[in-house]
Amino acid sequence: MIKTASLYIGIFVASLAFLWACEPCDDCGPDNAYPYFNLSILNKTSLDTLTQYKARLNNEIEVVDAALADPENAPVVDSLNNLRNTKTDSLAIINGLITITNSGTISIESINGTTNLFENKNGGDSLSSFKIPLKTTESQSEYVFQIEFSDFQYSLKIEYELSDTIINSKITKSAKELNVIEHQFDSLAGPYGCNPVSKCISNELEIYVEI
Repeated sequence: MIKTASLYIGIFVASLAFLWACEPCDDCGPDNAYPYFNLSILNKTSLDTLTQYKARLNNEIEVVDAALADPENAPVVDSLNNLRNTKTDSLAIINGLITITNSGTISIESINGTTNLFENKNGGDSLSSFKIPLKTTESQSEYVFQIEFSDFQYSLKIEYELSDTIINSKITKSAKELNVIEHQFDSLAGPYGCNPVSKCISNELEIYVEI
């Protein structure tokens, strides 16, 4: 059960490399001059599953506690205590996984078929926010995301207006008027991050999605 629950938690991301000069994550050093948007992902499916496991374990612990309170079970009290300890340990693991999932920590296995996209400078293999680069030769970008341990792929298509600008003392392209054209996530909010959103450069914006 714990192994199954763990598979729902996206925990993979390796070294930086992407088709369109991929931006590093927040933990991976200074930004470069390429336009990007920030993507945050909540694995709602995993969270719901873990919550169900938690409820089941709590019920099972209550049953064991009731058995321990029954004097007739005195001959098997040691076995009951061992069972309770096992279920309590399992519950602690589930609670830990729920905490991780609620934090938004997840991993992206690939984008448009390209793997090894991001790296946590602290040595971890999961992140809570991703800098997704934009095409600087077109006014639209399309993505197909494969989340680690997920059986599904999630698509996202956005449009924007490109113009020359200076970012981090470098002449580059900035993207404004960023809009989501279509997506296949369970839900999506954004972009948001500054006011008015329509005038913000893409690097300031965040899109929040649930899978």
